[in-house]
Amino acid sequence: MNATIVKNNGTRPTAVLPDAAGDRCSRIPEPCPELTAGAAVAHNAVAIKLGNSTIAVTMSEGPSTETGMTAGKPFKVSVAQVLIYELRVRDAMTRPPVTAGPGDSLRTIQHLMKTRRISGVPILQNGVPVGLVSIEDIINALDQGHVNDPAERWMTRNIVTLRDHFSLVRAVAEFDRHGFGRFPVLNSSGELVGVITRGDITACLMQQLEKRAEEAAAREAALFSGQTSDLEQTKSVVVQTEVKSGDYDNAGKISQRMRQILRVRGVDPDIQRRAAIIAYEAEMNIIIHSIGGDLSVAISPGKVVIEAVDRGPGIENVDLAMQEGWSTAGPLARELGFGAGMGLPNIKKCSDKFEIHSEMSAGTRLHSEVLLSQTAPPPKPEEPI
Repeated sequence: MNATIVKNNGTRPTAVLPDAAGDRCSRIPEPCPELTAGAAVAHNAVAIKLGNSTIAVTMSEGPSTETGMTAGKPFKVSVAQVLIYELRVRDAMTRPPVTAGPGDSLRTIQHLMKTRRISGVPILQNGVPVGLVSIEDIINALDQGHVNDPAERWMTRNIVTLRDHFSLVRAVAEFDRHGFGRFPVLNSSGELVGVITRGDITACLMQQLEKRAEEAAAREAALFSGQTSDLEQTKSVVVQTEVKSGDYDNAGKISQRMRQILRVRGVDPDIQRRAAIIAYEAEMNIIIHSIGGDLSVAISPGKVVIEAVDRGPGIENVDLAMQEGWSTAGPLARELGFGAGMGLPNIKKCSDKFEIHSEMSAGTRLHSEVLLSQTAPPPKPEEPI
């Protein structure tokens, strides 16, 4: 898909995407047929022209900061700007949605929000969304001493919903228009299938950008691998290093090196990611919880074997250590953003084979294997942007 952005009076850019049969670009919402590129510029927005329609996406509160541009001179649209048109609400929404009933108390919904770490809950009656309770509703009821009231007395009834086939740029426009923190999402049959927030959109774009970056790296690796011999592609490689307690600055180097080797060999990006997570988490466990140890990665044509061996003090209760959220990390590790208690659970989830043995005062030995049974698909031709 080709796209260009043209300056409007040298202030805000307008992206012009050529109309094409069967394109997936969203049209302007019906309530704003009068929107023009000039109006979008006046409201600090990017006006995207789609055929005869225009959509404005708010970009910032202040004036444009693009430099080195001459009025009327086109420049390339970023990948993120293209993605926000290509992706649908269904690609970003959280599913299945967390819901409650009209008779559920606000106190019950408060606990539900706290447990699921969300700030709004759709209210369903006979499978149909009839309202929405937000954290603001909970606070208002709590201030007035009515937190045990049923949801139907405090919920927002005239809810605004999005359809799962809407583009993300349409969703962004709806967030800007209404100022809501979330929207319930319905399918073509009017059934509630998810909830979408601004954070969901950001996370989806980041995942897609990472995917594009990995595809580009795979193309580069494919070119490089074509210059190496079959022997170099299939021989076993062992990477190992000593890991010192508290050495946060050097953490992650061995996982990066391993991922480079796997990328050159054309290993599927998802398998690369799993192996990198295992190596990194195993290394961090030695740094945070031990007096030092060794980490080794053995890469063969069929699998990656990761072994982490520390010199103590050992894990007192391995079963407890395998539970998500359980941690004995000290204040320094927590201050640096580590020690959430997800290391060993993440390693086990990412492994095809996982073993751990620990003895107090002797140390811990961790063994993990990831099978390399899949190869990355051949790179697709890159579309001009």
